[in-house]
Amino acid sequence: MVNSASLPEDPTGVPTPILSEKHQDSNDGIQSTISNQESNVRPKSGGETNDTSQGATTSKPLFREEKRGIWTLYYPLIPKKSANPFPFIRLAHGWDKPRAQGALRDLWRFISEVFALGPLALTIHLALWTVSSVLPSLKLKSDSNLLELTERALTGRVERAAATEEFRYRLIIYATLWVIDLFVTKLKIRSGSNVQKMVESHFENRIFAVQSRLELRTSEDPAFESKIDRAAEYPWEAWSSLSTIMELASTISEVIATVAVLKGELISADGVNVFGVWALCFPLLTEFNEYRGGKVFYAKITNSNWFKKEAFSQIGTWKHYKQEILSFGLVDYINSKYTQAVSGLGDLKTENPLYSWSSDGGWFGLGDFDRLLDALPLVLCAWNAVYGSARSSLAAMIRTQQTSSAACGVIWSLIRRGEELFKLFGNITALYEVLEMKPGIEDGDINYPDEEHAHNTGMAIEFKNVSFGYPFTSEKILNDLSFKIEPGQLCVIVGENGCGKSTTINLLNRLYDCDSGEIYIDGRPIRDYKVSTLRAAENIMYQNYCYFPLTIKENILMGRPDSEDPDTEIENAAKLGGAYDFIQKFPLRFETNLGSVHSGYASTACGKDEKEMFKSMEETEKSVQLSGGQWQRLAITRSFMRNSQQTKLLCYDEPSASLDPKAEAGTFEQLRNLRGEKTIIFVTHRFGHLTKHADLILYISEGKVLERGTHKSLLAQGGEYAKMYNLQSQAFEA
Repeated sequence: MVNSASLPEDPTGVPTPILSEKHQDSNDGIQSTISNQESNVRPKSGGETNDTSQGATTSKPLFREEKRGIWTLYYPLIPKKSANPFPFIRLAHGWDKPRAQGALRDLWRFISEVFALGPLALTIHLALWTVSSVLPSLKLKSDSNLLELTERALTGRVERAAATEEFRYRLIIYATLWVIDLFVTKLKIRSGSNVQKMVESHFENRIFAVQSRLELRTSEDPAFESKIDRAAEYPWEAWSSLSTIMELASTISEVIATVAVLKGELISADGVNVFGVWALCFPLLTEFNEYRGGKVFYAKITNSNWFKKEAFSQIGTWKHYKQEILSFGLVDYINSKYTQAVSGLGDLKTENPLYSWSSDGGWFGLGDFDRLLDALPLVLCAWNAVYGSARSSLAAMIRTQQTSSAACGVIWSLIRRGEELFKLFGNITALYEVLEMKPGIEDGDINYPDEEHAHNTGMAIEFKNVSFGYPFTSEKILNDLSFKIEPGQLCVIVGENGCGKSTTINLLNRLYDCDSGEIYIDGRPIRDYKVSTLRAAENIMYQNYCYFPLTIKENILMGRPDSEDPDTEIENAAKLGGAYDFIQKFPLRFETNLGSVHSGYASTACGKDEKEMFKSMEETEKSVQLSGGQWQRLAITRSFMRNSQQTKLLCYDEPSASLDPKAEAGTFEQLRNLRGEKTIIFVTHRFGHLTKHADLILYISEGKVLERGTHKSLLAQGGEYAKMYNLQSQAFEA
């Protein structure tokens, strides 16, 4: 029924506004237009109508609205475009010659690559698929022969001795086919498992190698983002694609075998078996019927009581909310609101409309039509036996029914495989698009440091009129930024949030390249250096440091995986970073796992008592949870671990954000002790522990250097730095 009472509501209970065809999604061409007024259900002529007397513009509605339980369905008033009812033909529409050639080229490339992994294993597996596709038709023919022999023996149309001899022959064939089927099925499962592992491992390794080398700019590109997000699925899709190819070849073999074996049932000396031919037509008619009955709509939950019920259900049951719910005494309130929402729902259906067509609507639907078509061949056979002029046997009737079922299965399989074929092309093309992704940054050709600066222990840095905005955004973060840091200097970059302090660090190791201007490292443009050698000379601790799902030891070792004496250096780094003491409190110390390691499960046969027995095993899989301060100390420890003779630049972005004052003072003291010939850059909001010791302070505002100098000189200027410093120091004054 068409609703004309109210606008659909979103979870907050605010009515959804009426949209017109003037507002169209330029990305996908879908006209996101909703009109719910009953007077707007039928399309008006002329598109939009301008009412000059009222000064308003009314829009032609594009959707008809229908309530279905908690759902609202929106049907387009634009007529459904005519299309071929068969999926594989619909999918083929729009494939031009270049696209088809590219798809076939990728398909051949995929088959060649997979075959090269294990020619013998693939050949055996494909042979097993071929045999398994032919066996059903041979078994059907064997069953038909046994049935015919049974009928002749029961009616006395064959002598007992001849029947016995023929039975033995038929039984040997039947048993042989059964044994072959058994062994082929078992071998196909085993070989399939081996081939699947081989294919998935190969493409998983290739995808990992590509994805791990992608630069940030490429990873954030919307054109690649969806492909990168799906990258974890591609190894499985590679195996799925191979399975589809083999299934398609198997289906073709099955079609040929079925036609060869059953041609006598379809066409005989008596003419065409109309019931057998009907079996071939049945899948096509059903597919056409499903297409005709398909409904085009957009479904959306619009019942506010449902949203409230779900929300209060989460609030009342999730552990995340327990602290505030219990502390604020909200238990009775949320129970009352939950009950109120459930009462408001009443008996409204919540079933997804996609799955409710069979139980809704009229008495005769798509499923009923399919069942009618399925039963028709046997009914017609019986009618022919009773009323037909030709003689009909029971064996012939059963063979016809068997023929119907077998032919239906083959035709259905062919239709579905045809549909999967074009999806296969798309999957393989997408797979190779990911495999051919480039890192996304133009590498230099000079190793860092160059020969002239090879003996320097610090790094000279200069920004000249640098401007930069993050990819796919219009806002400029840095605007004509210029400064110079000499080798061995300790520089502190300060400023308000969002002024570009952290962005400066991101440009120093070429996570991004500036949009204009130039960055010089040791007097040479930064783009001239090979990225890997430049990054190897930099030790950067980011404000949003990584929580690696590894052991504590492996987390620290990520700072310098090539350490010659990892155990000793890890322990020393932990002491310098302030993490050693809390690490020693864990039973496994440095081997403590910080990642989620839950991988076990109890079988479905377990009862309550058995599950209790396994709880102790579940406890052993729980990971240790670190506090924010502990994680920050671990990140600082990793930074100390990375520090080596190769390091020429140390960068710390808010290294004490999660530390208490005592830990902060100790951390800054350790970091200041690194001061020497290496260049050190700190990005911080907290001035006291660092700025007094800095050789250079850069105060950045709106992407530019507003002030520069030492702590004393900037205080003497009385500018923005002095104001911010005095503001912080006032908090500690009496």
